[in-house]
Amino acid sequence: MIKMRVFIKFIAVIGLITMALSGETARGSSPGSGAGILDGMVFVGHVGPKGRDADGEDEVVFQNGQLLSTSCSAYGFESAPYTASRSGDSIIFSAVTHSPKHGQIKWQGTVVGNEIEASYRWTKERWYWFDANEEHWLRARLKQD
Repeated sequence: MIKMRVFIKFIAVIGLITMALSGETARGSSPGSGAGILDGMVFVGHVGPKGRDADGEDEVVFQNGQLLSTSCSAYGFESAPYTASRSGDSIIFSAVTHSPKHGQIKWQGTVVGNEIEASYRWTKERWYWFDANEEHWLRARLKQD
């Protein structure tokens, strides 16, 4: 598991360097504007807490330069701009979604062919209890119509 985490971080760093050098960044700037290299893709699959088995399903939608997790939208998390860059046969992406009541989720992942693997960290500062800081994973496939 640690090797996979190191590998994902390595890929993310390489993606950021490639993005900076090549200018192939795809970015949406606001809802309804912009376009991204993942736009039009919808992935359906499983999610779970880091290091544990799946405990749910999700549908992740890339549209108009925005990322939306349908399972997170039930908690008020709205779509947010994503950045993405090509690295060989992979597309590396990141985004930060926000909920007025439930904090933020930082996404980062890789799309290879019809599959996506991502990790996301949910954080929320609370005055009445421990702050939320949970890492989860997503493994999904491109939705077939």
